Amino acid sequence: MAAQDNPDGGLTVTSRMRELYETPGYLATTRGGQELRDLYQLNSNKFNASKLSSFGLACYVAQLDEVGRMIVTGQAPPLNGTETPYKFSYATILVAGSQRIVYTPPGSGKFAETLKLLLSKGCPPDVPDICLYTALHHATMNHNSRPELARILLEHASNVNYLNKYGSSAISAALLSGHVGAVDILMEFGASLDIADADGFVPGNSFVNYGPQVTAAVTKWLRKRSGEQAPLDEKKCDFCGKKDDGNQLKLKACSACRSARYCSAACQRSHWKTHKTTCKAFTPSNTVALKPSYDDLGGPVMPIADFRRRALGLPTDATPAHHMCSAHQPAAFPKSVIVKIQVPYVGDMSREDQVRFASYASQSPMLVYTKKRDFVCQIKRPDNPAAYDRVAKIIREKGVGAAKGYFAAELKSADELIVKVGELLAEQPF
Repeated sequence: MAAQDNPDGGLTVTSRMRELYETPGYLATTRGGQELRDLYQLNSNKFNASKLSSFGLACYVAQLDEVGRMIVTGQAPPLNGTETPYKFSYATILVAGSQRIVYTPPGSGKFAETLKLLLSKGCPPDVPDICLYTALHHATMNHNSRPELARILLEHASNVNYLNKYGSSAISAALLSGHVGAVDILMEFGASLDIADADGFVPGNSFVNYGPQVTAAVTKWLRKRSGEQAPLDEKKCDFCGKKDDGNQLKLKACSACRSARYCSAACQRSHWKTHKTTCKAFTPSNTVALKPSYDDLGGPVMPIADFRRRALGLPTDATPAHHMCSAHQPAAFPKSVIVKIQVPYVGDMSREDQVRFASYASQSPMLVYTKKRDFVCQIKRPDNPAAYDRVAKIIREKGVGAAKGYFAAELKSADELIVKVGELLAEQPF
């Protein structure tokens, strides 16, 4: 691949784009924000790495040795500089290459190592482009999110709350797109959920609507920041901390409370002195008995997050037909499970309004299912009046977004589900 002395990367900036990004202040949708987003994306499709400088091209394909040689010999341009009319920094160019390149030539493709080298030699982590996107924004916002590069940037003092031209930090796009790995790292490094963008959107007010995996990642870090804990907060042994890898190490739950997990009997015995103070077995006082219904809902269950992303034109996977309730009427009993219970969705109301709306919403069934969807059912209020009201009250007052909660449960039979409502579990990734 040949590189050019005039490193425009094949990109152009129209007069309208310039007019918009030079507008003072952050740009709301009504002031041309969406128009600038569209123009930025449209013209980005013309990007051509062969029209970068020799150094820019070496960064793009992550040729570690060549980048290092050019820096040492003084052939590299100033590392705080930019290329292309979009004003891409060398860190951003590297991130772009990591997301776009399918095949890397011999001696290239060392993205993490090359990024570390650039940053260690003085390349600033936060050089904004024309729309004030930094390398961190680019590493976390699109469908080819690279959270491992985001971590490197953050470890080298990238500002996790740097705001782009629309007043958004990296966490907003990561939440909207459902990039759990990116969300997890951004939250680990202190991303704020309280910064309103130019349209007044506050991430902390709606992160629960972008999928259970996103919700679990966010709430895990919110609890850590506040020093709080919840049962099953992380998929690890409650004594030694070893994580369930789904293969060689599979955790087993305490048979009494179902809210503690261990990698071995030895760890469970060693932890008993501590665990016995919180171990609460299933009792009539902390459980409710629910009668499942296996009627279909007119189609497979579609997550709220998918509704939102489809409405915004974002790609989503097709909802599998096996999410139908009738596909999973159980046959083996008893069966200990972790269930997610969703009360009827009432839209983007405040928690207080949802609680007031509860009597009307109770005319619709609650949805119950496990992570593997090997058990899916509805809970209809006429079949479970007192138990339905008790569960719904707990979820609306203490659950995720006043809409869903996770509980330890035991399926006694196809017609009897015992749910331990005395203890809400940490948000799970399903």
